[in-house]
Amino acid sequence: IVDSERNTMELSGDCAETKPAMTRKLRRRPHDPVPLPDKRRGKSASHPSHLNYLADEKEIDMDLKAILRGPHRGSTSRKPVMISGSGVTMGPLPTDNPVMETRVEDGKLLFERRWFHRGQPVYVEGKDTPRFPAIISAIATEVLWVKKTSDSSKVKIYMSHLSCGKMTIKRRAA
Repeated sequence: IVDSERNTMELSGDCAETKPAMTRKLRRRPHDPVPLPDKRRGKSASHPSHLNYLADEKEIDMDLKAILRGPHRGSTSRKPVMISGSGVTMGPLPTDNPVMETRVEDGKLLFERRWFHRGQPVYVEGKDTPRFPAIISAIATEVLWVKKTSDSSKVKIYMSHLSCGKMTIKRRAA
């Protein structure tokens, strides 16, 4: 009798024992809103409404004024630079030779805020080498290969030489 009643309840849907629907955690779609944070976490972790300052207002104002003034120009000595992870300490950084931003993205080279690509005609000049016309033949992560137009020989230019200013490339008309 109990089994027959259970079967009729399951078929009719009048069961008093309703089971909670199981929800699956799916990946969030790109256009869905970000889910609300859990209420289990403390309010201090999710909403840092007040900060505890260890310095008083005068010290903070003095630091801000010093930052706005820029680097101290009277000091010529610099602290040694520690390269993270390697444990090697280098001497002070040279200030007269600025490091230029050089990077490679999608087979293109960014140098002196200009993009260079394969097959582009350029002038190559270095501290030890005279200026010569060339065509970019390959761009790798650490090396730039150019082909001289005068004798079709290939020259390897390291990205580190470009970034430190030892070698430069400039655009030229085709």
